Amino acid sequence: MRRAGLTAFLLLSVSSAHAATLTIRAQGVQPDGNMVYAGVCDTSFEESTCPYKDRGQATAATVELRIRNVKPGAYAIAVFHDVNGNGKLDRNLIGLPSEPYGFSNDVGRRGPPNFDAARIVVREPATTVVIPIR
Repeated sequence: MRRAGLTAFLLLSVSSAHAATLTIRAQGVQPDGNMVYAGVCDTSFEESTCPYKDRGQATAATVELRIRNVKPGAYAIAVFHDVNGNGKLDRNLIGLPSEPYGFSNDVGRRGPPNFDAARIVVREPATTVVIPIR
């Protein structure tokens, strides 16, 4: 029995090796009760290339999202506040976001976001990124 407990402990410690907790602090949120969505992307801002996603309710000016078991490495983060509650980022007639959004390293304010400029490094055991939402 003791050996089974030791084996389980070793398996758990191996499976959690090389994993980090990523905390995303979205600041400047209007606390309206709708959702704030985040995508942690590894090769582009296309949703299909974002292996980690989270969401949290906008109940304060800063919404903190915690994503566990993130493989350490370089990622870019996109966040948006779904102010009308339809579950997607709405855009205007020319394709610009019509809901508050932000990217890691605060890129994308004067044109399309540059993925490489938005990259941050996630390290063990934890990394925190602050993203202004505008």
